[in-house]
Amino acid sequence: MRLTPLEIRKQPFRKKMMGFDADEVNSFLQMVANEYESLIKQNDEQATDLKILTEKLEHYVKIEKTLNQTLITAQRATDEARINAQKEAELIIKDAQVQAHSFEANARQRVHQLENELITLRNQRDAFLSRFKSVLNTQLALLNTISGDLKSPREEEMIKEDEETMDEVLPQPELTAGDDTGGVVV
Repeated sequence: MRLTPLEIRKQPFRKKMMGFDADEVNSFLQMVANEYESLIKQNDEQATDLKILTEKLEHYVKIEKTLNQTLITAQRATDEARINAQKEAELIIKDAQVQAHSFEANARQRVHQLENELITLRNQRDAFLSRFKSVLNTQLALLNTISGDLKSPREEEMIKEDEETMDEVLPQPELTAGDDTGGVVV
């Protein structure tokens, strides 16, 4: 059974002869009741404070859990972003390598094509020079035949020298790819 300060104050005692001084007992009961009332108030305040602190603690525990979950989520997101970035970088590198191989193959094909064109142009040049030389020789022979009656011995000697000079014509320059002289080799 729990006593209240009021019960302590109002507690009746029987009177006896030679008993305790009633004023002194009442004074002591008043003092005990006041002290008891003070302890009850203090206990109630501490219970209220405990309740408030418990609520705050629960709030902080929830915040801590939320922060931990946020940190874990952020760590996972960071890890996923790093993995995705690595995968993307690998894909970019592979794509660049494929493009580089393609450019290299195209360049090799173009070089081969240009070399074939160069060979064709050289053959055409040689054929043209041969035909032109043949035409010139034919025209020279025709000219010699036509003018044979009109020549003096000295003129015939000069014509022979011209024919020998035509045979000694230097070969034409050859074209090469990638030369700084515009493709002409002397």
